[in-house]
Amino acid sequence: MPISDSSPPPVAQLSPVRTEGPYRLLLVEDEKITALDLRATLIELGYDVVGVASSCKEALERAALDQPDLVLMDIRLSGSDDGIKTAAMLRARQQVPIVYLTANANSATLARALETEPGGYLHKPYDPRSLHTTIQLALRRHAAEHSRREAHSGERRRHEQRSNELVALAEQLSDEANTDALTSLYNRRFFDHFMTERLQVAQRDHEPFAVILLDLDHFKQLNDQHGHLAGDAVLREVGAALRRGLRERDVACRYGGEEVVVVAPGASLTDACQLAERLRTDISGLTVNCDSGPLTFTASFGVAAFPEHGLAAAALLNAADSALYRAKRCGRNSVVPARL
Repeated sequence: MPISDSSPPPVAQLSPVRTEGPYRLLLVEDEKITALDLRATLIELGYDVVGVASSCKEALERAALDQPDLVLMDIRLSGSDDGIKTAAMLRARQQVPIVYLTANANSATLARALETEPGGYLHKPYDPRSLHTTIQLALRRHAAEHSRREAHSGERRRHEQRSNELVALAEQLSDEANTDALTSLYNRRFFDHFMTERLQVAQRDHEPFAVILLDLDHFKQLNDQHGHLAGDAVLREVGAALRRGLRERDVACRYGGEEVVVVAPGASLTDACQLAERLRTDISGLTVNCDSGPLTFTASFGVAAFPEHGLAAAALLNAADSALYRAKRCGRNSVVPARL
């Protein structure tokens, strides 16, 4: 059955460029006597003729199996697929250089052949010197093409690598610009943007939204008694506990000193108070070892919700701050919701 090019060809790969040993040639010629004579001449010229094919199907099979460095292709092959169509399929599959063999061809046929980007043409009968020269020129042209493509591919890879490095650097710088170095929580700069953005979404979609403000109890006293290194260690542990305890949608930001604000999109006042209680329990269970011994500590929480306690960010923060102040006055280590 003749091979058709109706199905999409495989992705073309550049055929390898030989750097040592005789060049491997595939001869595609359906006239047996001509094929035998040409094969003998090529061998005398020092080439390795890896196969002789007489049809499109056989040429494609032999080329895939033997991976020739060059194909000598008779333009006129018997069957529905002529040498030009066969060459086009070979170029698409393997990018192997083609040298056409022809006794005579009209301008239309040569124009079709030219579209396959051949390495050269040989007219029957063949002169050994012209045969050798044409083959060598085609091989050198292919080697140059291979080098150009490799150089272009290498440049593209370097460009892609550089682009990826720049993207990674930009992401790193963005993370550093938005993250508190000590606690690894988001910083005040990020909070201002995130709070505004999520509150706008809550207003637009009529969704609940809550803010939790927490402050470590007696933190100044802890710093004075145990030193700032111990205080920093406590803040790091609190940051880690918050990241573990928050929901996926929540964001914790270091608001200043030992104060942290948690933005809880989609959380009602009840949801936020329950979340704050879990975080309070987590923090009260932490222990930090320092030179003076193990340290335990607690935190107080104030909770405000949209729209009950305000429609704007400033109003919600003021409500949460007032609730936090009451938690401090009422003995600390507690969760207090804002008043209506």
